[in-house]
Parts: sequence; C-alpha cells; structure tokens
Amino acid sequence: MNPGNIISILTAFAGGLVVGLIYFWSLKYVVSHMLTSKHPALVMIGSYFLRTVFMLLAFYLIMDGELIRLLACFVGFILVRIIIIRGSDPKKPMKI
Repeated sequence: MNPGNIISILTAFAGGLVVGLIYFWSLKYVVSHMLTSKHPALVMIGSYFLRTVFMLLAFYLIMDGELIRLLACFVGFILVRIIIIRGSDPKKPMKI
C-alpha cells in the first residue's frame, strides 16, 4: 500500500465522520421538534428521505469507485453513531 492510498483512505474515513455527524445531528433535531409540528409523520418521512439521499450521495461521491474508500467512509459513519449512542443519557432531556 503506497502513501497515496493511505491518504485516500484517511480522507474517506474523515468524510464518513462528517457525513455521520450531519446525518445524526439532523435526526436528533427532527426528533426533538416533532412534538411541536402540525404534521409530525410528514416531517419524519420527509426527513428520513432527505437524510438517506444525502448519505447515499455522499458515500457515492466519497467512494469514487473504490470499495476500500466506501468501507473507510462507512466505518467513520458507524463510529459517529457509536459515540453518539454511548454519549447520550436516556434519563436527560435532549438539548440542541
């Protein structure tokens, strides 16, 4: 493995971290504001669609045709998910 590949993989991993932060922050935002919405089901479905399209498009662009970059991006995404779940306390109310 040459240094160019390592930098490419690290960049894809960092991209996965950013995509995960945006994805899970927007999920947290929508869930906390659903109670005040007039149409919570529509908000949740629309948010799910937008978040999923964003995530898939970002993964596709970051991957650039290389499976190893896709895997690195996915690992970064899942790492953000694990950190957010372990860092959240179910007894405390969510604050944004």
